[in-house]
Amino acid sequence: MKTWIFAGILILAAVTGAVLYHSLSGGGSPDGVEVDWRLLGEMDYITGKSSPELEALNNKAVKIPGFMVPLEDNQRDVVEFLLVPSPQACIHVPAPPPNQMVYVKMKKGTEAAQGPIWVYGTLKLVTKKSMYGDASFEITGEAIAPYK
Repeated sequence: MKTWIFAGILILAAVTGAVLYHSLSGGGSPDGVEVDWRLLGEMDYITGKSSPELEALNNKAVKIPGFMVPLEDNQRDVVEFLLVPSPQACIHVPAPPPNQMVYVKMKKGTEAAQGPIWVYGTLKLVTKKSMYGDASFEITGEAIAPYK
């Protein structure tokens, strides 16, 4: 009986410690906070001002849906790409406004995606320039997954 109680206390302590560590380290969901394009649109790319809700996500783990526009010729090992809200926004002229483009730099290369995806990583509210236009956001990408 004492062994079961001791084991239960150890499990409870481990779970409590993990939850406490996760909350103190700023984590929301393990996948990050889901961010939609309406929220990203609250960035005034002319003045650089954003809403308090968007500002609160700066340097936080997020997941954002969208479409990949690779910035490299190598389709097998994409490290840098733009994330845009629709397939029509990909490379057409004129480019989408900066608050509708996210520059993504993956920690590890990933295969180019043809359809909608989720991008998981750390969001930064910073303007990045590319050959396709300015992006008001940057993500240090951890992973991508098909959008479901």
